[in-house]
Amino acid sequence: MKKLLISLFAILTATIIAIILGFFASGDNGFSFAYIFPANFLAGAILICIALIRLILPANFKPDKLTDSSTLIERQFDQRKEKQKKSQVFLFSGILVIVITGIVQLVLSWVV
Repeated sequence: MKKLLISLFAILTATIIAIILGFFASGDNGFSFAYIFPANFLAGAILICIALIRLILPANFKPDKLTDSSTLIERQFDQRKEKQKKSQVFLFSGILVIVITGIVQLVLSWVV
């Protein structure tokens, strides 16, 4: 559910930005919807890139006074697992943004 909400928020944000851009970029010709779908696909690609970068980079672990050699690897492993869970949320959200946008575009192409 969290992934779907993040995806819908990203779609809504990209759509609003694309509509504003459509008002300014079209000039005297009126309004254009031509920027909405590429903006949403780009938002999905950005979310996927963020997820992949988070998966590749190591976890930020700062040892404290209670960290000794026996718990160091265990705590690093736990932080790595948490980081992977968060990056999976971004990854699936990006995929959902692209899939939802593609489905909406297909439906609108049949209707129009």
